[in-house]
Amino acid sequence: MSQRPYPGLRAFWRDEIDIFFGRERQIDEILEKLQKSHFLAVLGPSGCGKSSLMRTGVLSALDSGFMCRAGANWLVADMKPGSSPFLGLARALLDDDVFAEHYRHWFPVSEVADESKEDAWKQEAQYFLQASLQRGPQSIHELLNDLQLPEGSTLLLLVDQFEEIFRYQRHASNEATEFVSLILAASKHPAVYSAITMRSEFLGNCVEFNGLPESINQGLYLTPSLDRDQLSQAIAFPAKVFGGDVTPELVNRLLNDAGQSMDQLPLLQHALMRLWDIDDNEQLTLAEYEATGGLQSMLNDHLDEAWAELDAEQEQLAEHLFRMLTEKTPEGHSIRRPIKFSEALLLPGANRENIL
Repeated sequence: MSQRPYPGLRAFWRDEIDIFFGRERQIDEILEKLQKSHFLAVLGPSGCGKSSLMRTGVLSALDSGFMCRAGANWLVADMKPGSSPFLGLARALLDDDVFAEHYRHWFPVSEVADESKEDAWKQEAQYFLQASLQRGPQSIHELLNDLQLPEGSTLLLLVDQFEEIFRYQRHASNEATEFVSLILAASKHPAVYSAITMRSEFLGNCVEFNGLPESINQGLYLTPSLDRDQLSQAIAFPAKVFGGDVTPELVNRLLNDAGQSMDQLPLLQHALMRLWDIDDNEQLTLAEYEATGGLQSMLNDHLDEAWAELDAEQEQLAEHLFRMLTEKTPEGHSIRRPIKFSEALLLPGANRENIL
């Protein structure tokens, strides 16, 4: 169970279904579409909750057996393309116990295993698996033939923040094309489903990959805004899980302040998290909210508090780091730019302590 009823600005984690409310209808719609097509593309603007909807809502429903024909024994490879999509997929597969046990026989560790030996085993296995995945679009099919999944098992390949593949394509066009072909081909296997989440403004970029537009047309799910009833549930019900409450006056005020803008969802979660942290009786009220100055003021105050903790050298380092972690596409969209920790250490004044 989560330690707080609200996650703040981050996405919900997979095990936080106990505080995930308001998306039940959307989860049912996604399961129905996924079952029909074996390939799902969940699209929407930044901040609309795509990742949380899939990772928390849909994965929990799958584990509960709500997609009846596929059973409830799911293996999930949850990844982001990042700077090496094939390696990311290999790591995600090895995070599942079935795949991990299979490759342990190939890369055994000594009987007296410690953390460093475990890391060495996994690193060796993931590079081997990466090479296997890059052999061709049928590699997942071949892998499952060798692995022989437990009876009744089903594999879901979940590629979150799929738009990162377009950045990767500019640096490694052939590998990006091969990765997309692998994901599409995998969904043709009877025991495999593929799903991607992507910001909707990148939809036009998908024509650059053969077969991707056709698959998206069949499995497209455009994430809708929460209506007032659904948003009310997302505001009030998590507090009740923790034995608290959000007064009706505050719920109504938050609904009005958020309006219909989907990018207000993270701000709402952040505001509620901050209110919960400073509250002394687990009863969130309109007066407490008004004392903070509202949604945007709470975010600005949080940023100011974080910035005030930095000295002049750390401020300069933070500026360089944020610039390094963001990249503009040729179309002018901002996109996450994953970097290695070793790259961050090359920044002026950077060391392990002040980066961490």
